Amino acid sequence: MASFGLVYPVLPGKESVVRDVSRQLTERRSEYQQSRQRGGVTFERAYLQKNPDGSSMVVAYLEADRGFGEVMGALLSSDIPLDRYFIEKNAEATGIDFAAGPQGPDPELVGEWAAPGTSRHAKGFAFAAPLQPGKTDAAREFAREAYSTRQAEMADSRSSKGLTREQVFLNQTPAGDVVVVYLEGADPVEGNRQFAASNTPFDRWFKDACKEIFPGFINFDQPVPANEEVFTSA
Repeated sequence: MASFGLVYPVLPGKESVVRDVSRQLTERRSEYQQSRQRGGVTFERAYLQKNPDGSSMVVAYLEADRGFGEVMGALLSSDIPLDRYFIEKNAEATGIDFAAGPQGPDPELVGEWAAPGTSRHAKGFAFAAPLQPGKTDAAREFAREAYSTRQAEMADSRSSKGLTREQVFLNQTPAGDVVVVYLEGADPVEGNRQFAASNTPFDRWFKDACKEIFPGFINFDQPVPANEEVFTSA
């Protein structure tokens, strides 16, 4: 099963369009299920993020039984009315012509942790943060160390805060490289708050390493504000 974390800008004043799309996905359930089955999507959540500068973004998390290119290809070639609506309204909200093809490389999963025995989805929380220019390779190396080399410490850190899943994706966009983080747990927003307050050796190392790859206005010693979950397929 493949997973993808995505981020798209929202044009000023278009947040209501994002919410309208999400309502349509919920209300037109049979069409939604037909659409996602056609594209191989098995799970989907979307969040509306308000940034410190007042701008907004859509942050989405998907799971599918095929690659991202195939998922998007199925959506763009679909004649299901909900799919046509979805493409049209997302273009209105973001200013991106999705029908024109990929805007950049597929989202790249660079870090992943899940508690042993995790099978069902818990409450979710996703957010996105830009990387400093030129820090993409450093971000990949940091993720390898945190999620692979120091996997046991990662597990202790996240499980102690009630989290059951953490995935990190790199999105290379025309506006720069952006990291998408997706969390699950009993209360992932509270888990993130506990992480922000923590000074255990691993958490302190993790947050200090983040300072080297993210802009100065991003401070993981402060909790990430809760984003509005506008859609979940669960």
